[in-house]
Amino acid sequence: MRAWILGLVLVLAACGAPPVPVPPVPSLGGPAWTELTSAHFTMWTDASPGRGRELLRQMEHLRQVVLGVAFPRAPAEGKSLVIAFRNAEEVGAYVPAQFTAYAWSGRGGIFQPLIVLNADPDLTDTRILTHELAHIISYAVIPDQPRWFAEGLAGFFETVRLDASNKLVDVGAPLDYVVRRIQEQGLTPMAAVFACTEPACMGDRYYATTWALFSYLVNVHPAALLRYQTRIAELAADAQASAWSEVFPELTAAQLDVAVPAWFLHGSHRIWHFEVDLREPPITERPIGDAEVHAARGVLRHYFDRDGAAEPPEIAEALRADPTNLLAHLVRAMRTRGADPEQARELIAAHPDDWRAWWILGFALQHGEAARIARDKVCALAPNRAWLPRGMCPAL
Repeated sequence: MRAWILGLVLVLAACGAPPVPVPPVPSLGGPAWTELTSAHFTMWTDASPGRGRELLRQMEHLRQVVLGVAFPRAPAEGKSLVIAFRNAEEVGAYVPAQFTAYAWSGRGGIFQPLIVLNADPDLTDTRILTHELAHIISYAVIPDQPRWFAEGLAGFFETVRLDASNKLVDVGAPLDYVVRRIQEQGLTPMAAVFACTEPACMGDRYYATTWALFSYLVNVHPAALLRYQTRIAELAADAQASAWSEVFPELTAAQLDVAVPAWFLHGSHRIWHFEVDLREPPITERPIGDAEVHAARGVLRHYFDRDGAAEPPEIAEALRADPTNLLAHLVRAMRTRGADPEQARELIAAHPDDWRAWWILGFALQHGEAARIARDKVCALAPNRAWLPRGMCPAL
């Protein structure tokens, strides 16, 4: 996730200032919200529909580039959810201060890749979009990733550059601001990079270091990096630490502290060149109401306050507006670690072809034949099994 300073919004909140106000929902005079849907994204935004279409078109193009360069066999099924707020102030009401955008894997949470970002065209940076898209595209191939690897890969793809005709792509040229940052601040020690898993330790120097480490491996150890990617895709998140010593036994953290800066100063920095054929994506749109807006905000509250005991109040508001809102029920089930079987059956009656309703029923029942049938329905209906809990569905 790109580490740009949003300002004093959440810093002031942390110091006791009032929380950042958010606009009312549409029925109470707040801005209109629109759902825009393309082949690979569902966007909910309170920016203008025109800006939403422009942003979604850009995201589809960037996705095509990243897939073509790095993940030609990535699954094409399933849509990522994009919450695109109209300005930085709304983003700052939910997202920690060092981020202007954030992405999550489909594994866990709402079982669907999610991006939250700022739709303001004066502030939206193509690097940020590319960074977040690289996350969710790579999550389709490797759902669980060590944090340094996820950020290094996404930082590497910030270097994507399209020519004016949208026909040629360059990837790999070091970005000027990253080079300056490394020259001025140096690299974070690799042991600290490998140990960092929380936003508090993910400052600008950390991101520059993960870019340098990933780029070093791409340039100096490409075959081993591919083996490492394959290995971590095979392992659960809590077992991935062993993958590094298996694949790179000669590269300890201390040795990397010497090798990576030496490569940065004196080594070869390859630039990859590709031809692409970017297509205009079909986009549909519809207005959305209070329930979806509350649910979107509740999802973000849930993600950024995982340890909180209380359910985000927006979830209750979403369910008051629409008692069958699946996203709100999914968050409630995650938050309370349970679900009511009868409510789950009502959700299935309202949404018989939506895997999320069947997941909630299986989660509510846990055991028995009805729970097994519900899990089988999840596996049959889910657009991308990689986003589901590991081992839930048999391999295809």
